Amino acid sequence: MLRTNKTLELIRQGSPAVGTWLQLHSVPATRLLVAQGAFRWMLVDFEHTPVDHATASNIFGAISDLSAGEVTPVARVAAGTVDHIKHALDAGAQGVIVPMVNSAEEAADAVRFARFPPHGERGGGGMLPHVGFGVNAPDYIAQANDEILVGVQIETAQGVANIKEILAVEGIDLVFIGPNDLHLSLGLPAKFWSPEPAFQEAVRTVTEACREHGVPYGTLCRDSASVRDRIDDGFSFVGLASDLHFLLTKAGEEYGALHGMTEPASTWCNMVNLDRLPDSLRGLPRS
Repeated sequence: MLRTNKTLELIRQGSPAVGTWLQLHSVPATRLLVAQGAFRWMLVDFEHTPVDHATASNIFGAISDLSAGEVTPVARVAAGTVDHIKHALDAGAQGVIVPMVNSAEEAADAVRFARFPPHGERGGGGMLPHVGFGVNAPDYIAQANDEILVGVQIETAQGVANIKEILAVEGIDLVFIGPNDLHLSLGLPAKFWSPEPAFQEAVRTVTEACREHGVPYGTLCRDSASVRDRIDDGFSFVGLASDLHFLLTKAGEEYGALHGMTEPASTWCNMVNLDRLPDSLRGLPRS
């Protein structure tokens, strides 16, 4: 029997599913994160990081196999085209999030390309996707439409304006608010979250429409406190930072403590200091 998509099951019930972003594309690092048992889903970012499909396939397999289906491998594709969605799903993703969805037509394309006939146009020649669900290829093709998560990312003023038309598209499992790009689209500095009135109004417009249509909604957060706040706000698919964030933040905290440095205003993750080291890093005074 096809394994159920645990993340999809949770968000359909209105329960929170907390996951994380994968930006480093390290199979060993992914395996170690999966083994900690802390996340319900782990997302490979095809849109903004350099990952090839072979590496992504190994990562998706590591997630689904090591967790025995308890952790959902997800892809944020580069665009909502048939080739991007097809390649991600055939590589073993069990859900796709499509960025920059601005219209009902774009949302309908995302659903169509992610579903097998008669509900879509996805081809059935994938070599590996059935393995992550623990079944053979024919059974996967027959049942996968019910277990593949299809999310549309709302991150522009246009997408917010068209949210009711977008949500009228049958087959959308999730609306994902992209906070950084939504800020930019509204003429604001990119941030994970902010009290800016224009941003808050856009979020309210999207989340209220989602509640009216019974569609779960999600976003990405920088830290655990923000995750708790978003869950309190009704978000169910919530991302906690990324493997890159964990690496740079922990490194910054440790060498910051060693050298008496405070976290930069732009965070440890955004600190770049290639020209020269501050005096505090040239050597440590002996006690």
